[in-house]
Amino acid sequence: MRQPRFKLFFTHRLALLAGAESLRSIREGLLWLLPCLLVSAVLLILAQCVQALGAPRAVVELLTGLHDRISSIIPLLVAASIGYMLAIQHRLPQLPVAFLCLSHVVIATYVLRDYPLAAATFVLFIAIASPLVNVPIIGWLHRRRWTRLIAEDLVGYNLQSTINMVLPGIVTSLLLVLVLQLLLQVQEFAYVQRPLDLDELGSPYLSGILLTASNSLLWFFGIHGSHAMQPFMDVMDQAVSLNALDQAVGRPVRYVLNSGLLGCFAFIGGSGGSLALVLAILGFSRNRSMRLLALASLGLSLFNINELLLFGLPIILNPRLLVPFMLVPMANVSLALLVVQQGWVRPALVEVPFTSPVLLNAYLSTQGDWGAVLLQLVLLGIGTLIYIPYIRSIQYQGEGAEQVYLKTFDTTFHGLEERGRLFELDPMVASYQQAARQSLQLARIQQLSEYDFHLEYQPQVAKGSGRCTGCEALIRARDRDGQVRSPWELLQWLGQARLMPEVDFWVASQAVRQYQAWRREGFELPITINISSATLASVEHGRRLLDILARAGGQVSVEITEDALVGDALLTQRWIGQLHALGARIYIDDFGTGFSALSYLHQFPVDGIKIDRSFVLAQSDPKGALVLNGLLRFCETLDLKVVVEGVETGEQLAFLQSSAELVIQGWYYSKSLPARQLPEFVRQRAQDRGA
Repeated sequence: MRQPRFKLFFTHRLALLAGAESLRSIREGLLWLLPCLLVSAVLLILAQCVQALGAPRAVVELLTGLHDRISSIIPLLVAASIGYMLAIQHRLPQLPVAFLCLSHVVIATYVLRDYPLAAATFVLFIAIASPLVNVPIIGWLHRRRWTRLIAEDLVGYNLQSTINMVLPGIVTSLLLVLVLQLLLQVQEFAYVQRPLDLDELGSPYLSGILLTASNSLLWFFGIHGSHAMQPFMDVMDQAVSLNALDQAVGRPVRYVLNSGLLGCFAFIGGSGGSLALVLAILGFSRNRSMRLLALASLGLSLFNINELLLFGLPIILNPRLLVPFMLVPMANVSLALLVVQQGWVRPALVEVPFTSPVLLNAYLSTQGDWGAVLLQLVLLGIGTLIYIPYIRSIQYQGEGAEQVYLKTFDTTFHGLEERGRLFELDPMVASYQQAARQSLQLARIQQLSEYDFHLEYQPQVAKGSGRCTGCEALIRARDRDGQVRSPWELLQWLGQARLMPEVDFWVASQAVRQYQAWRREGFELPITINISSATLASVEHGRRLLDILARAGGQVSVEITEDALVGDALLTQRWIGQLHALGARIYIDDFGTGFSALSYLHQFPVDGIKIDRSFVLAQSDPKGALVLNGLLRFCETLDLKVVVEGVETGEQLAFLQSSAELVIQGWYYSKSLPARQLPEFVRQRAQDRGA
């Protein structure tokens, strides 16, 4: 008796959400979107493939742009198609109702315009739910005489039915606006996303299970789980970067749970570990329709795209596959965490796109660990075993009674259509996320416009002579209250808004002016400035930078990070040659924190490197000390000038021993200083050494 009660419980709850006829209408309507979804998915895969093959950026942007444009109209198509099918059910004029449902999505998007995160999460869900509510209301209003603007005997049927949709359309639109305005008063709706702290990753099993379970549960109710949980995924991405830094400095990796582990091992084939579902159908289902659907879905699932599969099988509002859909990723993340913690597989150290092929993503994310590939295969097998009983149950119920099977198949398609439409939100999310980011960026830039930016200069002291031989220009900012703001956060905002070239030009101009001002006072000191990859990647920006630096006669040198060297090698080599022609020096900043640093030293004629502060801190560890000593010996062999950042104690300074030209930059000698204080600091260092 327990099993029937369980089934009746879920059946009753699902019936409250939408009746069987409504589900069928959704299924039939959403099936019309499959061509658009597949075209969008194929464009996304092609974009990833041509990018991997080194195709021109214009080709990649074209394919990605086409994918985004198709995805951005999916909510409109969803609402129109469901509205069309429900109009047939309620005996209403189909096209007018379809267009009204489409306009409701436009209304919802506009009402939520100031809440981009809520819009990105709920617009597609509104596109599904709105027709379910509004079309019955339109049908009821259409039957009321007071809503009829044209009598039946005055004009033809088509004109009459269309005009008589006006008042029901106005009423339902106003009701939608009212409901949304009320919902916006609820904090959990208006500000749906909540951040996750890295400190909470200290319990990886609990956090991993909660993340995967929440993702599946959100999908079950028609909300794109991955997007609704984007702040959590952002923290997961940050954990991957921190893991890479830990490995670079010889520290144990801190964050076993991260986006790489989730993408490669928890969500194999997409949310719910759906590639295992495909394998379960192909291996253990005798239903021809399901097998054909699984075969058609297999290729896309290998790229973690599962629209077709999710439209063809029950997920949303269907309890038959809810349990394995939640259980598979929960089991995957638990087993993956256990294996990584035991040291059998490396933790994720590199971020890879979510659409990277299965197996290859595990290999790349762990920097070439074949054990990760084997682990992914094992998890696929376990997920398949979990899905098998449920696939057989669906098949058995279908074989038991043809009528029941057809009805269930409708619900199944409805669930999948709804799930598929939800997944549609996944491609669409790119468009909405971009809108949300742009809105947030605009607010941040407006905030930054009120800041007072200026440069400070941190002295660089030669270890051998103790004299100050140069300085680095560092950007600083004060808000309206006079508080100094974190430059790292500000630069991140400016980078996201693609304003870093303008920042670089301003820093270069200020540094050149300061050098010229010092020289007029009889004081000269070389300055180095940081230049972003965005500036060096553009011919126009590079020329403008050269024009500015030429005014300093080679006394303003340039630091570039490793990511600036990843792009066009020939263009970068040309910029370095032209900077050398001015007399400027070129340094690689934060050397050793990337993944290809050694190769840059023979590709690009740099003058020196700057060893990152993390290596100085790591020297207290035996392995970290070996790494730091190895870097110093390496630079001696190549006759490179070395600037060591972050030296704060006498112990750290004494550890640094090298026959190469060694320059120290850190609080041991001085914090960054205003320009007016630096000449006195330089003279005082010279006097101290002279004495």
